[in-house]
Amino acid sequence: MNESNQKIRDFFSQHHHDYQQSAAHARGADLQELLTQLAMPTGAQILDAACGTGHTALAAAAQGYKVTGLDLTPAMLEEGRAVAKQQGLAVEWVVGDVHHLPWPEGTFDAVTCRRAAHHFRDLPKFLQECLRVLRPGGHLGISDMTAPSHAVADLNAIERLRDTSHWAARSANEWAQLLADVGFDLIYLRVSEEVMSPQQWLSPVLPESQPGHAALQRLESPDLAPGIVVKGQFIKYRLVAVAKKP
Repeated sequence: MNESNQKIRDFFSQHHHDYQQSAAHARGADLQELLTQLAMPTGAQILDAACGTGHTALAAAAQGYKVTGLDLTPAMLEEGRAVAKQQGLAVEWVVGDVHHLPWPEGTFDAVTCRRAAHHFRDLPKFLQECLRVLRPGGHLGISDMTAPSHAVADLNAIERLRDTSHWAARSANEWAQLLADVGFDLIYLRVSEEVMSPQQWLSPVLPESQPGHAALQRLESPDLAPGIVVKGQFIKYRLVAVAKKP
């Protein structure tokens, strides 16, 4: 396993239960927006890539989709498997790397990836894999953190202090260009803002931990790009995008 993947597995193995219990991940507005904009018919086959503890996969299964969830961290999948059993939902859970999807070309009607792409060391490779496993006319749905172009570098710097498995958030313009370069047709893109306290942003990392202390100190820096912190509150920018395979 490469160093990037090991950092991801280490971080989420430590915090898997926190993410399973996270109300923001379970019921965040981006979840319903993502599934609504996918506009898939009942019974469509959906891959939820980097599914974590399965919040998106479970919501999709509850809406009548045939869902497969893939994640690098077995402990995250165990959380999803337990909830699926409790709720009587059928989801296939697969341990795997999003850069090498273990399915043949044209397997799925849609691929979702929610709140995870900023961890991927090679985002173009992941997007190419999504294009490959989608059927013609299939949809890719993304929800991820973002920031205005002038603030992305600072956002990435503070996110890496908080979580060393963070690789890179992208601006909306970068996302649109990456999707086009791979061969997708962008059909929906929206950026929303959520205001939260620095401690809410930091969670599940503890403020008194070394990463937490360093990240909170950086948020107070006077040279931080404008728009990340406003009147002492952290501004979480969330991008939802849907693209179509021609």
